[in-house]
Amino acid sequence: MPTLLHILNRPAESWVLELIENQRKEAGNTVVVADLTGPEPDYAALVELVLKADSVQTW
Repeated sequence: MPTLLHILNRPAESWVLELIENQRKEAGNTVVVADLTGPEPDYAALVELVLKADSVQTW
């Protein structure tokens, strides 16, 4: 079961959100979204997510 990590470093465009949702619907995928657009992103947690992910996309 692949783990797909999406890192949002700015507000996501609608097509990005649609892509993420489509990946969530695919059987076997684990989709994680790390939103760095907030006031205090947790970079230590982000490192852990990156190390556990099979695929990482940044937006």
